Amino acid sequence: MKNNLEQQFSEGLVITPSSSSVREENSVSIPDDLLFDILSRVPGKSLARFRCVSKFWKSLLNRPDFTELYLTVGRRRILFFFTVNGESFVFSSPQPPNHNSTLVATNAMRLMAKYFPTRQCTELCGLVFLRRKKARVICNPVTGESISLPRVKATGVGKSYFGFDPISKQFKVLCMTWSRYGTPNTHRILTLENGKKRIWRTIPDPVLPHYSIDDEICINGVLYYVAYFPSDRSKCMVCFDFGLEKFSFIKLKPYMNYSTRQLTLFNYKGKLGVHQYIGSLHNERSGLYVLEDVGEHKWSKRICILPDIVYRDNRFVGMTATGEIVFSSWYKPFYIFFYNIENKTYTRIHIQGFEELLKPFQTFVQIFLDFVEDLKLV
Repeated sequence: MKNNLEQQFSEGLVITPSSSSVREENSVSIPDDLLFDILSRVPGKSLARFRCVSKFWKSLLNRPDFTELYLTVGRRRILFFFTVNGESFVFSSPQPPNHNSTLVATNAMRLMAKYFPTRQCTELCGLVFLRRKKARVICNPVTGESISLPRVKATGVGKSYFGFDPISKQFKVLCMTWSRYGTPNTHRILTLENGKKRIWRTIPDPVLPHYSIDDEICINGVLYYVAYFPSDRSKCMVCFDFGLEKFSFIKLKPYMNYSTRQLTLFNYKGKLGVHQYIGSLHNERSGLYVLEDVGEHKWSKRICILPDIVYRDNRFVGMTATGEIVFSSWYKPFYIFFYNIENKTYTRIHIQGFEELLKPFQTFVQIFLDFVEDLKLV
């Protein structure tokens, strides 16, 4: 089916837009809405090749209304990112069915092979953000495109964060910088706009010096991460609105004790979710905390008792758009567990396709759920 579609579109059919007054001899005119419906069902890699057919195809597939449609009906996938022997790899597999099965992950692309080995990776809206020391790269796993961001000129340069503002529909990168004297820091931000020079701007919203602790996530245009403030030795949830380019802060509850077990952030149906293992090794439970009200700093709390096979020697990955929490093994054989917290059942998926690349205690596989292929230019 896939090959037939590609052959039919790229070889045997000339298509002109219904709104155009130009008609070629022996061409077939298909209404835009029907054409969009057909193309929305074609795999992303095929669409990436279709963009090279002609200027019309490139313009058609880059139209915002088609992109919106494709993201809506696109097939959800799982993205696997890891680095081995100085090479970074991205594999992907379909989001699995609700029964035990085996899936084969395919090599989406090799990212910056031998030139950008890193374990710091973030996926957002179809793009992958890689960072290493002072270098930053944004890639599209479907089209194979990548761009290197300009270096930040500041006294001290720290961690960078990738975000998307759904209002302006702009991708942005936030870079933490600091001064020498412990005064409130002025950080930098860069907006990705096609055809425009990429320049780091200073954010007119200084904040006290602080250090990000491990995890971060961007939900509906807002970045969240747990931070430590040396001035008063406190920890809190830092929020950064990519649209307003403003910082805010949320208090953590006493039971969210980071010094005991690490906090992992995830998307809980459009809200900020926090996962934490609680209990002992032989009585493991998962604490799930959801930020219900940002202004009131109101959190909800739920404790889940997990089956031994789900949590033992596994790690928490996140939550799917359908509300299942996900765990994965560390090394081969590589399994992913989808746990339904409502009916307390789980599905185990055996992932194959990159076993030969996994090296115990050396290869760390980052997993991104609900990945939707996109053809956006970066």
